[in-house]
Amino acid sequence: MRIRTALTAAIVITSGLLTACDTGDGDPLSESAAVMCEDFVTQRLKSPGTAEFPGVWDADYAVTKVLSDTKPWKYEVTGVVDSENSFGGIVRSEYVCTVSTKDDDTWTLDDMQLTQR
Repeated sequence: MRIRTALTAAIVITSGLLTACDTGDGDPLSESAAVMCEDFVTQRLKSPGTAEFPGVWDADYAVTKVLSDTKPWKYEVTGVVDSENSFGGIVRSEYVCTVSTKDDDTWTLDDMQLTQR
């Protein structure tokens, strides 16, 4: 669990640094929204310790859509996760997660749809 937390923090920090260096109109909270949705999805799995999400460079990495670009910022994240089901078999599930934040410190899960393929 500590490794997952440390990895999540490292992703958020790295994405923040990359975004700070970006000269485009990138949204600095989009990556944070994707990471937070991974945490919310993991909490709802039958076997959360087995959750595996695609990496940033994978073709099926989560897609983040900005729903509101003013406070509170709101995002919809669509992605997939592989995890064990109650029989111990690995299954892939698709998720659509809507989250919002006023300050990037506290995130609220507004809606979650988790569907096994």
